[in-house]
Amino acid sequence: MSWSKEAPPTNPANDLASAGMTAQTSSTAGSSTADTASMTTDDISAPNNQSRSWSGWAELENDPVIFTTLLREWGVPNIQVNEVVPLDSVFDTPPYVLGLLGRGFHSHLRRENVFGLIFLSRWMPAETENTLIETPGDVWFANQTSSFSCASVALMNIINNHANLDLGQALNHFRAKTMNMTPKERGIALDRFDHVRDVHNSFAAPFDKMNVDLRLKQDVAAAEKKKKAAMAKRPRKKLKEEEEEECGDGDNGFHFVAYVPAGGFIWRMDGMERLPRKLGALSPEDNWVALVLPELQAQWETASTTALEFSLLSLTVMTDSSSLEADRIKMERVREDWGPFIAQMVRLHAEKGDLKGTLG
Repeated sequence: MSWSKEAPPTNPANDLASAGMTAQTSSTAGSSTADTASMTTDDISAPNNQSRSWSGWAELENDPVIFTTLLREWGVPNIQVNEVVPLDSVFDTPPYVLGLLGRGFHSHLRRENVFGLIFLSRWMPAETENTLIETPGDVWFANQTSSFSCASVALMNIINNHANLDLGQALNHFRAKTMNMTPKERGIALDRFDHVRDVHNSFAAPFDKMNVDLRLKQDVAAAEKKKKAAMAKRPRKKLKEEEEEECGDGDNGFHFVAYVPAGGFIWRMDGMERLPRKLGALSPEDNWVALVLPELQAQWETASTTALEFSLLSLTVMTDSSSLEADRIKMERVREDWGPFIAQMVRLHAEKGDLKGTLG
């Protein structure tokens, strides 16, 4: 099941100031982590990098073809993103049976085909504490440091954990340069990586970008106003308790969480969390997809009780290129900017005096 666009989750752990989310334009100078990432920004960027573009991240439609196009235009041509449907048939199948099924049943979930999975649902705070102290050196994980970037963050958290996967010149260079960074440093480096961000934003019209900037400015202004008012009227201890209670309130946005095998374990990679979550050990003989199904089923059941919108995507080897031309035409239409046309139509109806009837 799919929905129109992603929205920014409300996560108190993702601090606006330190993460650079203040209208997507604020500087992170003064933070040692930001300084580390900043020193490597030029080195990490793709060769022949163009001039600095819009620094924000636009909302994306939940469309596997868009995500496949992202990968291809980043420089990863042989991976496709698929929506796994129907979900209930997957979770009703015992894991040991799933591992034995042939290509006719959910071939997008066969072990040899799947690089990673992405579960999309409304963001919910974790109910259990992560026992991991630090990310292992052979596991690549980046934090999400900007609103609306979670789709690209989830994709990057999957593809960068497959050392034998050719990501193309730009992303191979990025992976090599960020391998020894912390998750937060990787997140900041990714946020400033024009090559990835520009392709992500190529699906947005100028109006969409203006809307993102406006919404983030309003969110930051409202948060600062609320914080000042609370600090002036509440004791410090009481204020902390209220902030903790507010963590789960509000209309949480849709969010992308990656599941990937890496370093001999299965990982749940949520860029909104400080570290990835280790779900279990993995041997070469194991079907990692079958092993992760109980976790996915739990997430699915939670999503089913709180919202109707959820989806499971798989990243697989591209085995059929027959739809590439149709996908290209579809993406050209998606990228068309209808803003000027709509503005002209509104102007014409306003001149005729029938704008209210047209909009009503």
